[in-house]
Amino acid sequence: MKTSTKHCPHCGSTALVLYSSTKRSKALEGKLKQAEKAAKEAQQYKDRADRLRAKLDATEKQAKQIRHETKQALDKARAEARREKQRDAGNHATIKSDDGKCIVQLAYNQVHIHEPDRWYMVSSQPLNKAEKARVVFCGLIDGIRAGDYAEFVEGAIGTLAAKWRADNHRLRVEDLDLPTKVMRRLEDAGIETLAELQADGIEQQLTAIKGIGPATVKQVMKAVAKEAA
Repeated sequence: MKTSTKHCPHCGSTALVLYSSTKRSKALEGKLKQAEKAAKEAQQYKDRADRLRAKLDATEKQAKQIRHETKQALDKARAEARREKQRDAGNHATIKSDDGKCIVQLAYNQVHIHEPDRWYMVSSQPLNKAEKARVVFCGLIDGIRAGDYAEFVEGAIGTLAAKWRADNHRLRVEDLDLPTKVMRRLEDAGIETLAELQADGIEQQLTAIKGIGPATVKQVMKAVAKEAA
């Protein structure tokens, strides 16, 4: 307890004033707690801000990596598209009839026929998508096959299709150096491609085909070896 004196301005008497230091101490203690609380909250805000900043930095880094990987993938896709276009361009070829009017072309994986009596062009299905790289046309080819350029067109189609298949390593039986009779028997037995003639056990399979004897088997395997060389 502390004491002090106080004079009355009216009567001039002196009074003893008592006050407690405990009350002042509690007030100071309250202010100190408030300050500590404010400091703690400030530290919490700072820690939270640091975490958010670190999270933002990580997100920006991840976004940068994604942009880099996306650019790489896009550049790779563009390069592959350019290479594919170049490969297709390398397959281009043209054969013209003797009079120069009928034109058969190989372009972008297809065989195209320009026949003078028709204003349209007949195109095969894309060879890279056709089953076993067969040359397949729509019904419009019938008119050409019945026309004056039929023989020329059939020969040119075979030549250009064989070129495409050789360039793309997808040769068929008709592309091999085999007699037509042997080729037909192989196709009738379901053997259509060079890859099928290179399969394990093919010689035993060939001997089981009617009309193909040991001599023909040797002939077929010789033609296969010639293409594989």
